[in-house]
Amino acid sequence: MLKKILISVSVLVVLIVVIGYTMREAIFLALVSSQISPPHDFDPALAPTAPDYSQQESWAALPDMANPSTDRPDDVASQNNPSNVDVFFVHPTSYVKKDNWNQPLSDTDANWVVDNRILRHQASVFNTCCEIYAPRYRQATIFSFIDQADNGNQALDLAYQDVVLAFDSFLARRDNERPFILAGHSQGTKHASRLLREKIADTPLLEKMVAAFLVGFSIETDQTGDVPRCSQPTQSGCVNAWNSVEGDGTGIFPEADELICTNPLTWLENDDYAGHDLNEGSIGYPGWGPVEGEDITQMIVEPGVADAQCIDGLLSVRELRTDSLPSRMQGNSMHVYDYSLFHMNIRKNVSARITAYLNQFK
Repeated sequence: MLKKILISVSVLVVLIVVIGYTMREAIFLALVSSQISPPHDFDPALAPTAPDYSQQESWAALPDMANPSTDRPDDVASQNNPSNVDVFFVHPTSYVKKDNWNQPLSDTDANWVVDNRILRHQASVFNTCCEIYAPRYRQATIFSFIDQADNGNQALDLAYQDVVLAFDSFLARRDNERPFILAGHSQGTKHASRLLREKIADTPLLEKMVAAFLVGFSIETDQTGDVPRCSQPTQSGCVNAWNSVEGDGTGIFPEADELICTNPLTWLENDDYAGHDLNEGSIGYPGWGPVEGEDITQMIVEPGVADAQCIDGLLSVRELRTDSLPSRMQGNSMHVYDYSLFHMNIRKNVSARITAYLNQFK
């Protein structure tokens, strides 16, 4: 009798494990939802106050405004190239609360991440060549990306409408003859890619675009309008895109066909392996959140610590030779470090691409 009971219990345990494994994504989603899902459906009437892009407080970075996007590692501290190009940079998701479907612009936690992580470690790659414009916007909360209803899409659409208004303000603030770069990361890239299709492609603005850096999101080849993928290191009017994973990681985004993957060590769109010797410098930091005792302004360049290879649309770091980039997301994603892994290579390429672009008009 006892033996039968033990066998029955064993079978039950196995069934629970099997069911748990087969339903692990649903279970994970349910657990996550309980922590970060807003308690109400999306309602435009409950959305935070809209930004006013004529006011400085609606921007995270402007050329005449002190902000961390101007920070540089010591290796490039003395480089002051003429700023004849502007950058419109759309920041990634930093709002992880469930109070609302969209971030109030006054949320200090979300703004801390944008200022001290995103501007310093992403937008800053453009600061030796360009003037940086980075709007604050009512970004969709992180749950919007896993919401099974339509609330998340509506929140993302509201965020995009802010980005459109910010881009219009960007155009109005600057000399129309100056070339520009479009850049973003994660949610910011989702909005920037839509902006590229709807506001830049098939317009005279495309002739003024040096390049787009649509990093940290799944960008399919048919999502860029008539704008081609960058296939050469100094090509202009084209799109660079990549999603970084470690090893054989699967990343945090759903699988998709025909993803754009630019290798930022070669600036070619192919599956050739690029070794550590081509990496001119990564800059590490703990992750997006604050760490007690950390010097958040520290930017130490480590050459040769990351290789890269495009595999099935993802940029795989086959071997990482440092402990200074520890944060990982689901699917062994190195999402947090999409820019940081290749910081110095991006700086160098942006300058080379701008030079080639300007030489066309001499």
